Amino acid sequence: MAVNDQTLTRFPLFAALGDDARREIASHFQERTFSPAQAIALEGEQCRVACFVVRGIVRVYRLSHEGREQVLAHLGPGGMFNLVPVLDGGSGMASVDALTEVTLYSIPCDRFRQVVRGHRAVALAVTEYLSAEVRRLSDMVEGLALYTVHARLARFLLSQSDDPQQSSHRWTQAEIAAHIGTVREMVGRTLRDLDAAGLIRRQRGRIVIANREELERQARGE
Repeated sequence: MAVNDQTLTRFPLFAALGDDARREIASHFQERTFSPAQAIALEGEQCRVACFVVRGIVRVYRLSHEGREQVLAHLGPGGMFNLVPVLDGGSGMASVDALTEVTLYSIPCDRFRQVVRGHRAVALAVTEYLSAEVRRLSDMVEGLALYTVHARLARFLLSQSDDPQQSSHRWTQAEIAAHIGTVREMVGRTLRDLDAAGLIRRQRGRIVIANREELERQARGE
């Protein structure tokens, strides 16, 4: 299916391009659709395309040899993935699957590299995007290494309440564990502690923050 070049303006990499350049680049994209829970990319596989989320939400994650899962990101419309292996020629760094019905625009690796080399605005936007990702992942590593499960869970609950895209999601304990680098049983125990302390409450399957000030203090590890 032909890709709408105007849709590319939703992505920071292409927003600064003129109409003619954007139309030429759009001709190299393909539209792809995925059903909920369908695998999109696998960690370690040879990367063939850069992907851009047009509709829906995808989950980016890694698995340990023991099967422990660490979620790296949830990406909605405007999100991008596979940029690092596309640029360095290596294998995929993470697995990606669809959480909802998903529509992606994909472009072959060699074409994307040509776009980056041929358009200074795209190259600059790629640099800014990757710099932001390094900062975000560095913060994630700091959280996993330096904060207790209690603090990491508090930080997670606060971040989700501030994100309109995620705040309505009914998180399972297994999903939360995959985000904060622990196991489901530990999440359940910590949620019960926070509930008993009056910091959160359960409301129709959702977790609602009842005492934000105290939860923020715990998120700081105080």
